[in-house]
Amino acid sequence: MTHIHEKYGAALCCLLFLAIFVMLKTELVVVRTFAPGPEYGLLLFMLPGMVTASVVGRNGISAAFFGAVLAIPCCYLIRVLFFVRVRTLFQEMAYAASAIFWCVLGALCLMLVQSLWRAWQRRGAQ
Repeated sequence: MTHIHEKYGAALCCLLFLAIFVMLKTELVVVRTFAPGPEYGLLLFMLPGMVTASVVGRNGISAAFFGAVLAIPCCYLIRVLFFVRVRTLFQEMAYAASAIFWCVLGALCLMLVQSLWRAWQRRGAQ
């Protein structure tokens, strides 16, 4: 599989991150039915990291991180302009930091699985 350049990987992650954010905020994807409680929707932010790591290749972690960090100001702007604010700025920053964490963790998990798969294939070929 051919890999795209790393700078396009960050842009791809940014776009996917924004798409997940908008789907969660518009409730296109509903992850919970009760208002106060854990944010299980944050786990969906693993998907942009996984896709970025699979497309970019070796530098998938840095592309996922920079793409997520690039998306945060856009997400906050969308949140301020189009949605009712129910959280303080510090809560929004914590949500953003959690989303970045899950995005990078998705890239790390995919790279771990790929590494284990390659090691298993090499071991089976011997």
